[in-house]
Amino acid sequence: MNPEKLLNTTFDCECGSSHEVPVRSIIYAEDAIECLPELLASFVKGRRIVLVTDKRTRAIAGERAKEILEQTGWSVHDIIIPDTDKGGPVCDDITHAWLNDLMPPADIALAVGSGVVNDITKWSAFDKEIPYAVFATAATMNGYTAANVAPTINGVKCLIRARAPLAVFAIPSVIVEAPFELTAAGLGDTIAKPVSTADWIFNNIFCGESFCRYCSEIINSLEPYYLDRPGDISDRKPTAIEALFNALLYSGIAMTIIGTSAPASGGEHLFSHTLDMMSSIDGIEHDLHGRQVGLGTIFASALYERIFEIEKPTCHHYPDDIDRKFWGPLAENVHREYQQKLPMLKTICEKLADGNTWDVFLNAAAAQVRSPAQIKNCLKAAGAAHNFSDIGCSRERLLAAALHMHEIRKRPTIIDLAWILGIMPGAAEKIIDRWLLK
Repeated sequence: MNPEKLLNTTFDCECGSSHEVPVRSIIYAEDAIECLPELLASFVKGRRIVLVTDKRTRAIAGERAKEILEQTGWSVHDIIIPDTDKGGPVCDDITHAWLNDLMPPADIALAVGSGVVNDITKWSAFDKEIPYAVFATAATMNGYTAANVAPTINGVKCLIRARAPLAVFAIPSVIVEAPFELTAAGLGDTIAKPVSTADWIFNNIFCGESFCRYCSEIINSLEPYYLDRPGDISDRKPTAIEALFNALLYSGIAMTIIGTSAPASGGEHLFSHTLDMMSSIDGIEHDLHGRQVGLGTIFASALYERIFEIEKPTCHHYPDDIDRKFWGPLAENVHREYQQKLPMLKTICEKLADGNTWDVFLNAAAAQVRSPAQIKNCLKAAGAAHNFSDIGCSRERLLAAALHMHEIRKRPTIIDLAWILGIMPGAAEKIIDRWLLK
């Protein structure tokens, strides 16, 4: 599948919907910075631009981007997102309000960076009703081409809709030479896609969520580049890093096309979000999103293995509320999310009685999910995080996240199904000790 054929298109899909791809250009070239002035000028009439970086990405590409733009007649207002006392900047409601106050009237915004810089710029540009583009500095996450933002609001990891970028710029040598933990995080985020697709199928069959086969298969053609040859990622081979970067861009486009995060985010992502939220409560540092997602993907895949062994499902008692003591100051916000899910969990239980529905789900999901061994071996061979010590997390903390991650979102996932089927909570310790111990 050629990404160039998708860009800046609107098409009628076999799923019955009309899909739009607002991303007009992807420039992956050594002279990407030099391409900025002319391409951005083709998008907007004015020449006022807000350039958003952090202190690292400013040195990598932000300073040069500012020079090139100013030399070609652009009026550049640059903003550096500050680090927190725990490390880099964060995408939350506080930083968002700060950036909104600083962002002047402009014709376009340009984010120079990766996860946080991209998300926070996208969010504020959407609020200010101006378009934005992004200059990527690492193959670390799939949000570059997505319309979604994944901020923390009132302490809870959320997903909100904004607007996708008009263009993505990147310099191959910068992407290849980015800190390897960022590239490894990108692999962790990408390797989740088969599991997240299975979760999407689960929601389609049991909850009536719309499903698009085309969108679910967008990155499949690139999967062999990283799943079958993970050592090429570890060796920083340009073709492998480019394939990983394209896979991230593709999955972001898939989310933009479908209008939700369903093509790229399922129960495995909740593992990472929960660790982040735990960190906001107790101050213990968490790791990069994609590195945590990689472990969450191993865990979710191991749950699927157990689910696939069930011929005749029965509905067990599942929690009717959250663990308020565990969530402490976030309890009320988490409770509101979980309560919205309870009617859907009841519907799932009712449909479990239909053996034909169960068989349809098993066959469809089994065709998507990779085994936990394959996922773990890929991450290990690529030099990515594949056990809890890799992300600086204790076994007890990992277990706590596994036992509470089903509570934080209103959309059901395979984690909820495992609770309904009685696999959870009992399987959590066994999976962690079998797959995430070393």
